[in-house]
Formats: sequence, C-alpha cells, structure tokens
Amino acid sequence: MRQATWIVLAGLALGAGCDTAEDRPAAWPFVYAGIVRPACATAGCHSALAVQASVDLSTSAAAYAVLTGSVCGGADVGSAGGNFVVPGHPEASQLMHMLRGDSVARMPPDVPLPDGEIALIERWILEGAPCE
Repeated sequence: MRQATWIVLAGLALGAGCDTAEDRPAAWPFVYAGIVRPACATAGCHSALAVQASVDLSTSAAAYAVLTGSVCGGADVGSAGGNFVVPGHPEASQLMHMLRGDSVARMPPDVPLPDGEIALIERWILEGAPCE
C-alpha cells in the first residue's frame, strides 16, 4: 500500500512540473524537433525515404521550406504543393486545416496530434512562422 501511495505521489509531482502549450516556445527549432519530426517525418510518411505527396519533412531545413515556401534566412522558394503555412494567419494555413481535419484528411492519419501541440503550431504561425 505504501508503494502504491508513493507511486501516485511521484506521478502527481511529475505532472505538476509539465509545461503547458503556453509555456513552450513557439519557435521553429522546438516545433520541428518536438512535434514535426517525431509525428510526421516517420518511415511511412514524410521521411527522406518515403516522401508522401512531395512533402519531405526529414530535416528542419527541408520541412521549413516545404511548409512555408521559404528558406530559413533566405528567399521564398515556393513548394511543389503550394505553401502550407501563411505566416501570421493560422486560419488561412492549410497545415492547420490538415492538423484539425477541417474538410480535409486529418494529419497525421494514424495518431492525431494532441490539442496542445496543435495550439503550439498555431501560435508559431500566428507569430509569423519565424525560423529561429
């Protein structure tokens, strides 16, 4: 019984220290490494080996270019499928519609992103989708 109580208390203590979406940085390095790469740049989806729908999310630079149509720190390059992000306008960004499944197939299809991660991506877009 004491062990079960200790486990519950330890779990509560760990949970209390977790960051909310508002506490996490809406910065591209965090968005890519913490959300895009593990959820989207997988073997069967948008990795370098399995580029679905001409969308390569295997590296931070490739993902930023295909999502925004810009090279980080460089000129606009556009993307084969059109830009998925309209900086400053999450409501007009195809990426947001795909993540929420608004009138399009929801992405990722197997395990949708948690609402907090979608909110963080939305905040990144609202703040202008900067690459730094």
